[in-house]
Amino acid sequence: MFAPLSTPESHWHTLLHAARAIDAQADCLAALIGLSAHSLARGETQEGADILAWVLMQPALSPTAQDDAQTLWEGLATWICPRVLLDAQDFANNATFDDLCEYVALPL
Repeated sequence: MFAPLSTPESHWHTLLHAARAIDAQADCLAALIGLSAHSLARGETQEGADILAWVLMQPALSPTAQDDAQTLWEGLATWICPRVLLDAQDFANNATFDDLCEYVALPL
């Protein structure tokens, strides 16, 4: 069971930084899913939705990560303003991986 909030946010930042350094795409995507969950828990719904929308568009997303991200997205969709989801999809269509790293404040 995926429980991103049971892992400190700093862990997800460290994982993203390390995975990025060795070009481990699957780990980068897992870290971004964890960071999006923390953003959502803090009430930063647009940031969390933006990250999730981008992650869900990635072809390297494993089936397990796809399920985790989709579960978060569907949960968000039950209560968030649809405009937030549309804006997130627009963000995802135009963002690069470097944009996401900057967005979550990971030094490039």
